[in-house]
Amino acid sequence: MVGACRRLRSEMSLSPDKRVPLMALGDAAFVQAATPLLKALAKVSDVQVHTDETAYAQATLNSPVVEFGGTRLALHVEIDVAAETERLTKEITRLDGEITKASAKLANEGFVARAPAAVVAQERQRIAEFTATRDRLQAQALRLASTT
Repeated sequence: MVGACRRLRSEMSLSPDKRVPLMALGDAAFVQAATPLLKALAKVSDVQVHTDETAYAQATLNSPVVEFGGTRLALHVEIDVAAETERLTKEITRLDGEITKASAKLANEGFVARAPAAVVAQERQRIAEFTATRDRLQAQALRLASTT
């Protein structure tokens, strides 16, 4: 959960010294128990546990959201929707380029035949990671587009 919060902070380019509230929807008992660790290690100012999905969705309308173990986590930060949409679009385009490059390598029969199995596996892993990241960013971009 700490890693998911840190990843969100990184994606939003939040300074490590800036503490923002964390909003959670899911296993309230676990989140409450983890609150001291989240405050210390994820550097959040407060942890707000929501039980109503509608209220959570309203509270996190323009916030970056990640799901971890059935719990949705959102950092409550004010963002410039246009700038964030532009940033997401650039990152999605970059990831698409990386996916295309790696796919082209794997489509080359000569590369696959001559390259060590570990290198081929690494390219497949890169494609999987880039695709997962791109899909997550596209979901964020869709959420932002639906709020405007």
